[in-house]
Amino acid sequence: MAYAQVFLGLGRRFSQPMCSKRQQEIPTASRYHWEPEIVKNDYGKVTKPKYNKGMGFTHEERQRLNISGLLPPAYRTMEQQLHVVATNFAAQAADLQRYKYLRNLRQRHERLYFQFITDHVKEVMPIVYTPTVGAACVHFSLLNHLIVGMYVSKYDKGHIVDVIKNWPEKDVRAVCISDGERILGLGDLGANGMGIPVGKLDLYTALGKIPPEYLMPVLLDVGTNNKQLLADPLYIGVREERIRGEEYEDLVQELMDAIVESWGPQTLIHFEDFATPNAFKFISKYKDCYCYFNDDIQGTAATGLAGFMGVERITKVPLEDHVIFFVGAGSASVGIGKLVIQELVSRGISEEDAAKNIFMVDSFGLLTKGRKDKLMPDAKPFLKDMPTNNSLEDLVNQSKPSILLGASGMGGLFTEKIIRSMGKNHKRPAIFAMSNPTSKAECTAEQAYNFTEGRALYCAGSPFPPVVVNGKRIVPGQANNSFAFPGIALAVLCARPYKIPQEVYLVVAKTLADYVGEDDPNTNTLYPETKKACDVALRIAVAVVQYFIDNGLANLYPIPENICEFVRCQQYYTDYMPSVGPTWKYPKTPQLPLKKMSEKDLQSTPKVPEKNSKTTPKK
Repeated sequence: MAYAQVFLGLGRRFSQPMCSKRQQEIPTASRYHWEPEIVKNDYGKVTKPKYNKGMGFTHEERQRLNISGLLPPAYRTMEQQLHVVATNFAAQAADLQRYKYLRNLRQRHERLYFQFITDHVKEVMPIVYTPTVGAACVHFSLLNHLIVGMYVSKYDKGHIVDVIKNWPEKDVRAVCISDGERILGLGDLGANGMGIPVGKLDLYTALGKIPPEYLMPVLLDVGTNNKQLLADPLYIGVREERIRGEEYEDLVQELMDAIVESWGPQTLIHFEDFATPNAFKFISKYKDCYCYFNDDIQGTAATGLAGFMGVERITKVPLEDHVIFFVGAGSASVGIGKLVIQELVSRGISEEDAAKNIFMVDSFGLLTKGRKDKLMPDAKPFLKDMPTNNSLEDLVNQSKPSILLGASGMGGLFTEKIIRSMGKNHKRPAIFAMSNPTSKAECTAEQAYNFTEGRALYCAGSPFPPVVVNGKRIVPGQANNSFAFPGIALAVLCARPYKIPQEVYLVVAKTLADYVGEDDPNTNTLYPETKKACDVALRIAVAVVQYFIDNGLANLYPIPENICEFVRCQQYYTDYMPSVGPTWKYPKTPQLPLKKMSEKDLQSTPKVPEKNSKTTPKK
């Protein structure tokens, strides 16, 4: 071994002068290849997610951008690249692995990522959104962490504006904020909740086609009360219990002010997955002084009301004659109930009569005026003057609801007895199992259809597979907020209002309900197919922009004549445009002969003194 090393070393020493000698003998050999650094493109910028095409760069672009050789020789169209993505997506063993694969794609190839979601909304939405995003949030501390959003912690108090100005994009027009306290039906996930604003804004772009550079996800980290996370050595957030009260509200206020200071009062501020009391408090506080929107309450309300209007269309029974029973008295139920009352009042019905057929129960039973525990002020219209009862089955038998909506976060809460009771009392009972993710749904589609002989009008917050009953294949609907919030956001970014009135959500609900009826007048479904979410977003955006214009809230000049075309022109498209500027030929210009200069001409001539300058006379 030692001899081999000696001879190997000698060989290396002898080879160096011999190689140099051969280079000197060959006149064409050069010591190095000179590269004009002044015109060489920055490889990092060329491959940024925003500009990257991968193998979609043409060979001319590769040469002019100095990336030839850094990619395989073949050229791929976007269609071919999408096929590769679909193949890899399908090859993943589990949904969480698919989520990770798509996150990696998002961080290296932006246009391909969004085009893939748009082309495969039905298959991909359950991955980037509910239910898989819930599992991703649970394991978020274990994921690879590149820059996906802004983390603003309680330690940044007094400097939040400095923090958010570190965001790479400088023209932010919409911000989605969560404090991670109520992530889907999973509870307090603290900083792991970043997956929610990231997923929401990805759907802004994939469905609403809002340019991604306008969007910023924010996780406001004020601590967590999740004991498991506090004991996790890999937890990525503030390892302290949540701050409450005035300190918490001051931090939220500073964040709101920092956003307005950085990007202006027309910036859309979208709150997501805040605890129910805080969510209602912030709506009351900010709805008239910021361009503010809470999807858990207002987006869910618009989606829920659209479904109720669908029930009205199918059953031919006016909405005011339906008995609506909410299971769960949190932000979703109260938000939908209040919007139902607002809709009925707009039809000329008094608020008292509008609320009389709406019942709500929580974990302690029916919401009644005699309840001694503290209830949310927003739940006051739904309090009944009747004895308290905490048996859900008894309450359903007693009130005989035609619409049963679950937003409890308790999987399997709608028992066979409850579902059969609804089927017994109504020809087409409507059952909304709204809780997410799928494991938290109050009942499955199979249970709803089997226990009502296939007569139920069923939909859920998460997707369920089709069910066959008596030889008939029934496709369950999905009451997903993704039908509402991308269109709302697109309208706000187009019209640039300073605030979003509550009436906007009535416009959204009616537009969504009308879309289903217009698309198929004989359909018995309550919501559109998921694959039509992009069309729905555009339709809602056009209707909401028109509302802003009609009510003097749009900051547009001049007012566009064709609202639909105007909205389309603001949207984001993933087409591969040329990555380099165009070139063109110039004609060969004639060259004029130059005067030949002699040595005398090249000699320097003495300076002629200026006329006004004082010169010293010669002696």
